[in-house]
Amino acid sequence: SVPFIITVGKTDFVDDDSVDRDGMVDAMEQEKTASHTTCPAPAAWVDAFSAEGNVIAVTISANLSGSWGSACAAKDMVLEAQPDKKITIINSISAGAGLVLLVKRIVQAIEAGKSFEEISEEIGKESLRKRTIFALCSFDNLVKNGRMPRLVGFIARRLGLWGIGVGSAEGKIEIKGKVRSEVRARKAILDDMAQWDGPITCIAICHCQNEEMALALKADMTALYPDAQVDILETRGLCSYYAERHGIIVAYS
Repeated sequence: SVPFIITVGKTDFVDDDSVDRDGMVDAMEQEKTASHTTCPAPAAWVDAFSAEGNVIAVTISANLSGSWGSACAAKDMVLEAQPDKKITIINSISAGAGLVLLVKRIVQAIEAGKSFEEISEEIGKESLRKRTIFALCSFDNLVKNGRMPRLVGFIARRLGLWGIGVGSAEGKIEIKGKVRSEVRARKAILDDMAQWDGPITCIAICHCQNEEMALALKADMTALYPDAQVDILETRGLCSYYAERHGIIVAYS
């Protein structure tokens, strides 16, 4: 992976395999000022793309971050030096769990012996054939970044409110509504899935320190979609920054 950097106060958390996710979440809650993220510079992508072999890169939505543009710039730089190298940049139009589904599809296509060109075309279309929905019960980042009044955030937490949002077709975040209690948040996710046009065969659940809710969701989904493969993963740095403690991100296709 090519990591983002999450800055909390005066501390930078590099979102790689060794990131202290729990320490970062604690620091975010204790820090009074707004935190922020920095997407990978083109040079970081160049280092990754310069490795031996062809490249399929999957980035979070281009409408959420400059990461996709940075990767595209790196592609041009690498191809100048290695014109025969094959590089495809996939805009996931999603984040978190949505990328998990795409990477799994890529692995399956490689194992099936498909060509680089076939995989690139297939995954480009697959990025449009999935849905991402999230449920948040902490609004500290919204408050600290000035996107939610402090009093509203305080009341929402005291009332046990969950914010429900979805990824739009353009890869932007759309707020779908709010519900009271974790049980109703789970129901909102399942209700969203019930409106999906077609069978659901692949589901990814990412959680930030909320394995209990993730397992409950998996049980619900397995009962409703017995043929679907359901994977549970813990959020790492970037998704923990946005989901905050106990947040859930679900993607399905």
